[in-house]
Amino acid sequence: MLIDKYKKYNPLDFLKDENFVRWQLLKSEEDVAYWNEIIESWPDLKSSIEDAEKLFEANIRFNEFRMSDSESSECVTSLIKQIQSKKRKRFFKHVALNIAAVAAVIAIIISFPFIFNRNALQQQDISSFAKSLPEDKEIFYGDTKLILSENNTINLDKSESLIQYQEDEIKADNNVIQKDEVSHFNQLITPYGKRSTIVFEDGTKAFLNAGSKLVYPAKFSKNKREIFLDGEIYIEVAEEKERPFIIKTSKMDVNVLGTKFNVSAYEIDKKSTVVLLSGSVRVSSNNHKDNVVLKPNQMYTGLDDSHTIEIVEANRYILWTQGLYKFENEEFNNIVNRLERYYGISIDCDSSVSSLTCSGKLDLKDDMNKLLDELTQALPVIFIQKTDGSYYVKAN
Repeated sequence: MLIDKYKKYNPLDFLKDENFVRWQLLKSEEDVAYWNEIIESWPDLKSSIEDAEKLFEANIRFNEFRMSDSESSECVTSLIKQIQSKKRKRFFKHVALNIAAVAAVIAIIISFPFIFNRNALQQQDISSFAKSLPEDKEIFYGDTKLILSENNTINLDKSESLIQYQEDEIKADNNVIQKDEVSHFNQLITPYGKRSTIVFEDGTKAFLNAGSKLVYPAKFSKNKREIFLDGEIYIEVAEEKERPFIIKTSKMDVNVLGTKFNVSAYEIDKKSTVVLLSGSVRVSSNNHKDNVVLKPNQMYTGLDDSHTIEIVEANRYILWTQGLYKFENEEFNNIVNRLERYYGISIDCDSSVSSLTCSGKLDLKDDMNKLLDELTQALPVIFIQKTDGSYYVKAN
């Protein structure tokens, strides 16, 4: 079935599709029915299609292109033949009513209908760009990846990488890249078992935890500084009152002026947290309308349909930047998830022990087996290492 090809389309794919472009240009009854059928068949595509419509309206500009009368006539004849061959009679009648309008549309379509200004789209909406990126679980394994453009990816093999954005160049461990060689939006992907630090051009410093992806502009705009996060980050924002700093995630936005705080917002986790060390931040969730302003040593925890605010020892939540993990009355399953990401090792937890709680502090610079031994002394569990290097945990 023809519409099956759209199953895996993202907003940018739709903008490259001739049928989608024609629908946006002509809005014929036949096209409307066709795209309604696609949405009915694949409801999950609705948001991507709506995003593509917004991007088309806001960012697509047409070539200034004129055809002679003979060229227009040939083009119209060609289009009519295509329409007839597809038996799209209603659309054919619509076209025949206004030859001049169709000729203008054909002029656009034949030369490929639009100039796809990717940078304009990126500058318009970082969230749409981030959500349009292909899903690939393998990106969280192997080396840290600094993606500077579609054809320029820098692999960083250190366990702790440092990326620095300067006025004219980017330093990534031992690599130096000129800024004129990069796209508007860049990506930093820190796989399981590794960490990275990034210093933006404005002086803001961010520590990215294992299994995290960060999308950000190579150069912030004049009126705001926006980044998109899937994972965990501790960030020290350079204060600029005229240019707020915004961290966007799939579940919430965190708006700041100048402060130190930690955000944990892994896409696969049920909850997201924001812990404030100094300054103030405003958290707005995608699932409820209330904006929450945090004070130092407060933690915001957001779930699907609710949130809580509590007083915490904020410094405890950034110990991971020093290779330490301190926890109090933490569910064992959450501890295991942390260790999986930090060490890049798979740990399957039996349901009989996943809800056990534990308090303590682990030195993540230690060998994995040593940490597991410490946990078996605090909890009635046994770690069994499999032949592939992964672990299975069950009750003792």
